[in-house]
Amino acid sequence: MSDNVNTSAATQEPVFVSPSDLSVNFTKKQMVFLGLQNTVAMSGVIIVPILCGLNVSVTLFCAGIGTLIYQFVDKGIVPAFLGGSFAFIAPLTVIISEMGVPYAQGGLIFVMCFYFLFALLLKLLGTERIHKVFPPVITGPIIMVLGLCLANVGVSSASEHWIVALLTFGIAIVVNIFGKGLTKILTIVLALVGGYLISIPFGLVDFSGVLAAPWFGVPNFTLPKFDVRAIIMIAPAAIVPCIEHIGDVIAVGTTVGKDFTKNPGLPRSLFACGCATCVSACLGGPSLTIHSENTGVLAVTRIYSPFVVRCGAVWMALFAFVPKFEALCRSIPNPVIGGVGILLYGMVTSVGVRTVVENRVDFSKPKNLIVASAILILAVGGATFTFPGGISLGGMAIAAIAGIILNLVLPNKSAEERAEEAKAKEAAKAE
Repeated sequence: MSDNVNTSAATQEPVFVSPSDLSVNFTKKQMVFLGLQNTVAMSGVIIVPILCGLNVSVTLFCAGIGTLIYQFVDKGIVPAFLGGSFAFIAPLTVIISEMGVPYAQGGLIFVMCFYFLFALLLKLLGTERIHKVFPPVITGPIIMVLGLCLANVGVSSASEHWIVALLTFGIAIVVNIFGKGLTKILTIVLALVGGYLISIPFGLVDFSGVLAAPWFGVPNFTLPKFDVRAIIMIAPAAIVPCIEHIGDVIAVGTTVGKDFTKNPGLPRSLFACGCATCVSACLGGPSLTIHSENTGVLAVTRIYSPFVVRCGAVWMALFAFVPKFEALCRSIPNPVIGGVGILLYGMVTSVGVRTVVENRVDFSKPKNLIVASAILILAVGGATFTFPGGISLGGMAIAAIAGIILNLVLPNKSAEERAEEAKAKEAAKAE
């Protein structure tokens, strides 16, 4: 890895520089309510069930409970909030439309096996080898594309009404730059509320669903059923969240200034995510993964306490029993979500840029340019490869695999540099 980074400081591991954690300024009681911001900011978890046909209330409950399970297994160290993985939208949509939700649950239960096997593989490799396989020249671009791949989602939503989207974005900027104390911390909430209110005069808010929804209701939990076809359809996509999980954990660690690949470690984190996914699938929820919005919230608010994340998870699980909350989330206009998304997704991308800069990745080296270029273009371009048997990989998975292979195969030094070294050695021998 040292060949990818200028080692004037003799560092052999990624550099983690953390701004101050503002959560130390709040009491436990205040943090309980700060967790509501995480809940609201993570309202994007409803996108996956809406797109593929799962129950939204069940997904809210599973995201909340799944996050708590992840935090428990992961020793409560990583401030990560879990939500549905976008990697499974396509196969889930087909299975749910043709076979029903229970069979989709059965297929998702087997996803945990991939998490466990991948965790075992990383355990056997060890942390040092993980850093060798994922040096900053790889992790930086991967973190960048975590945000860039969502850019289209944010812009698409914003383009439905640019005035509302830009005003919402403007509120977020003003609050984050000029706000003080609790006001600054509540950037996301204030932007969403402000954008929501601005949307009303434009006729973008439909209150009918909110008014019709009851105050209390039990989510429609379902039991899984198993079918080989459903399992085969879902299995190929399982590698995607496993690879993405590594980038997400590194992104969270870079944001808060801690190396979570060492403590609690990637194997434990993957195992925890697998446990959360298993419980979610058994109840009728999606496969769970760390959402990129989570990193954006951390970067914007600078509240890094895992306790706040757990409070947000509890709030989300409780709101699953309040159909009005689900209806309220559904009523948030897309331009408002897009306006906030521009900031959140941009923050994630900026964390990737910061990773490259702080680790002083030398882009004068052709190898580093090639590795970073391949990751960025393959991921943002949405490259997809279909293999024999109908198995397909695309986007983040292909980009990460390509970057890893190129980094391991390509020589660290160019032909000219090797020739100069050879001449220097020959001259030294002659002397």
